[in-house]
Amino acid sequence: MTPLGCDETTEPTTAPPPVPAGRPAAAAESSRLRDDLVPFFRLIEARQTGPARVRLRKRLDRDQTDGQACFLFALSYHRERRYGLARPYFERALAHEPSFAPAWYFSGWASYYLGDIEAARVAFERHLLLTPDAGDSHFGLGLIALDEDRLDDAADRFETALEIHGDTPGRDKDRSKAHARLADVFVRRGHFEDAKAELETATTLFPDHYEAYYKLYRVHMRLEETEAADAALAKFHAARERVRPGTRFPE
Repeated sequence: MTPLGCDETTEPTTAPPPVPAGRPAAAAESSRLRDDLVPFFRLIEARQTGPARVRLRKRLDRDQTDGQACFLFALSYHRERRYGLARPYFERALAHEPSFAPAWYFSGWASYYLGDIEAARVAFERHLLLTPDAGDSHFGLGLIALDEDRLDDAADRFETALEIHGDTPGRDKDRSKAHARLADVFVRRGHFEDAKAELETATTLFPDHYEAYYKLYRVHMRLEETEAADAALAKFHAARERVRPGTRFPE
């Protein structure tokens, strides 16, 4: 489960999640946000990031060593995709509370988006040491492997993410992302039929995954399946308009 109900694009959708049954107690504790900080998270979740920072600044003025408050201050910037501003506060959070797993997770994504692949790799690996069942950190390491053209490693990570996500309710978007990235591996290998199957699964699981429809369109074109390509392109335009009306692609 993604820390605090957030994905790597910083779109939190739920409150700090309950601990799944059977999850190791140490891992559960490493991911638990203190009760007194939940209202600040609620503000960030509701996109009230500015008010959250004002309140968190007062908290940090009183205690600059509060690692979880530093984390939430960083998360407020991360929510806005201002990763350069978020990253120093993630680092402060980890300096004061290195066992707080969500700070490693989000620090990993901030570093990845800032192009610091080595820092991202370390952060995702540290997150997995604390929460071995974190499918999205395997996904993040898979992206790094894909960027480095280590296709076998990338495929292993995406498949591991899918195994962890399983058929858990509410994880369709996460599974869709992993299938779409597995398709990228198959495309690079020239296995277009396999890529098509992964992308069809991805778009079935999450019909708003417009990037996957665009990739499916390109795969159909490579396979000279013109009619199917036209259908995939039409679904791409429709899904993109639902999710990001008025935007152009690539974004």
